[in-house]
Amino acid sequence: TYFYHMIVNLFRHTQAVSIISLLALCIFFWVGLAMHEVSINDSSWNPLFNALINPINIHPLKEILTAFLVFWQCLYINKMVVAQKIISTNSFYPALFYFILISFWPGTLTLSSELLAASFILIALNKTIGTYLALNTYSKIFKIGFSLSIASLIHPPFFLFIPLTWIGMSIFSQGEMRHWVLSLLAIISPWIILISFICYFNIPVLQYDMFFRFLLPGNQSIEFNLINRINLILLGGLFLISLIELLRSLNRKNIKARKSYIFLLWIVVIFSLYYFPNPYFIGRKFLILSIPFSIILSNYFYYNKKSNWLNFVGIVLLSCLFITHLYLPS
Repeated sequence: TYFYHMIVNLFRHTQAVSIISLLALCIFFWVGLAMHEVSINDSSWNPLFNALINPINIHPLKEILTAFLVFWQCLYINKMVVAQKIISTNSFYPALFYFILISFWPGTLTLSSELLAASFILIALNKTIGTYLALNTYSKIFKIGFSLSIASLIHPPFFLFIPLTWIGMSIFSQGEMRHWVLSLLAIISPWIILISFICYFNIPVLQYDMFFRFLLPGNQSIEFNLINRINLILLGGLFLISLIELLRSLNRKNIKARKSYIFLLWIVVIFSLYYFPNPYFIGRKFLILSIPFSIILSNYFYYNKKSNWLNFVGIVLLSCLFITHLYLPS
């Protein structure tokens, strides 16, 4: 009975035990089970990312650095949710659920361009929400556009998420013309720098046309085994339940939290477009969806009073995570 209730209660409030437990899980999965290499033939590859990971493409250095990158992302998304008052009280649920969701699929436990670029997406989201009622937002808006542009350089399909810059400005009432001009300059700056660098130094391996390989049709087909189908049904059902509960309670939240959830839901909308170009690496595709999903799920877990149900769901999620990776490493 104690273990049954411990799953939810352990992460309900931020504490040292929660942080240590999360770090142990990151090391266990992203170092102990990380046996998959990044293939340069899949949609996660581009010249810049390949150049960045080559110096650390040494086992186990890459796995250790990846585990700490995941751990940092978990802490960062948790800090964003708490500091920006998306959830009204301190909780470690966002970190836990983000870890579970990005670790769910075999073959994704590696340093992929999606994982690295997601760090810049998180920074952009945090800066965007932080513009609400801020007096001077020029530096934040520049960082938002710049971060999303860097994310698209590291993982070109994330180019579709650049409109989050203007969506966030509209939602959080940053409507000055100077803000829009500044955001455009921030977005094009990294690309101008990269193209200038390529042209000046004449580096053959950094051909900028290769950054848009993801637009070409793929040759693979999607294959789901039974466990993958069960996982998709489980996560899809849980997402719908959490989303319905959020929409029902949205009008009871403070204005900033309400705007933040609406902004995060735009990631889900854009994801429907992002999924279709080369939709074969399903686990990596779902990584970006893990950001809003983990926050929406945290809202559901924190405000739901049915502790037996929540513990049951938590145990099922963790059990599926372990079973999938320990018995079906693919």
